[in-house]
Amino acid sequence: MKLNYLSNMTTKQVRNLEEKTNIALFPMGPCEVHGTHLPMMVDVTSANEMTERAAQKLKAKGIETLIAPTLHYTLADIANLFDGNITLRFETVVNIVEDVCLGLAKWGFNKIVIICAHGEPKNNEAIKEGIKRASLKKDGLNVKVSEWFHHGLPRMSSVCKGEHPEWDFHAGEWETGLILLRHPELVDQEELSKLEPNWEAEHLFAGISAGKDNWKDLGAPLAYLGDPQIATKETGDKVYDIFSDIVVEEVLELIK
Repeated sequence: MKLNYLSNMTTKQVRNLEEKTNIALFPMGPCEVHGTHLPMMVDVTSANEMTERAAQKLKAKGIETLIAPTLHYTLADIANLFDGNITLRFETVVNIVEDVCLGLAKWGFNKIVIICAHGEPKNNEAIKEGIKRASLKKDGLNVKVSEWFHHGLPRMSSVCKGEHPEWDFHAGEWETGLILLRHPELVDQEELSKLEPNWEAEHLFAGISAGKDNWKDLGAPLAYLGDPQIATKETGDKVYDIFSDIVVEEVLELIK
């Protein structure tokens, strides 16, 4: 099924698509440390997976969407104690989100769903501020940040095999499952075999509220929360099918 990736399209193809849809999907995720067993690309892969699956499901319903180029960086301070992690400043995220939304809206794509695979509170605040600034400058702009995680966590509980899927937040069963599905060659199996379940996510938000701002202080000294060893590609496939269903629901709500 052919999807409409803006980066792959000519200007004429974009102009033709403008006549069919005003919907754009904007995926984003950081270059962020995910345990000792997964690559930095986890959240980017996650955002793309949800976006592409959602676009395919919408197309099957007769709804075309434009897929904006994926943003490969966000604010990711929480993992910035670990080698290789890259984070953006708050205002940088604000400015990028504002500019991309205005750029899409200029060509008629004024119904936008941002699919960010990184849930750090400060990053979410920056995205929302960028949306606010863009909306003040462009009448008719309607942008939503997908709540795939908030709505998906209870739905995926029946799919995951871990003891506490409700606390499997970062580099655990379902994110490891996604990389096993899409990039198994990038999973460090030796490191994975060493990782015991970590359920400290039970206290994650209380810790953040108390001012703790990095994985080590929040109970994840190896930058993972959950049970990565139990992951399978089959679980990853099922979980991301659930997540993409949520994105579809959000798009349908946006265009009512």
